[in-house]
Amino acid sequence: MNTGENVKFALPVIEAALGLATIRTVICLGNRWTARRYAMTLQRHWPEVEKMLLTVDGLGIPRDLWHTHPEFRRRVLAEWDKIEPYKAKGFIAEWP
Repeated sequence: MNTGENVKFALPVIEAALGLATIRTVICLGNRWTARRYAMTLQRHWPEVEKMLLTVDGLGIPRDLWHTHPEFRRRVLAEWDKIEPYKAKGFIAEWP
């Protein structure tokens, strides 16, 4: 139902198939406006691995012009507003 559950339920599957200790790097794939939260969710549940982001953007807006597109800006700011409450609830952890 959410990113945290995706990670929490995936970790035992990964452990059974490969062993968590054998994995050093994970690529977080998601929308550009939610990417930081994805990595922060992984940091909360699996801090041992290096996290890299690969983002997609279905809106077709150049990376440096996101703020000029009303819908893209709305999505970014909505995600930004989630960060501190999610950290306070322990859903995510700070990630560089």
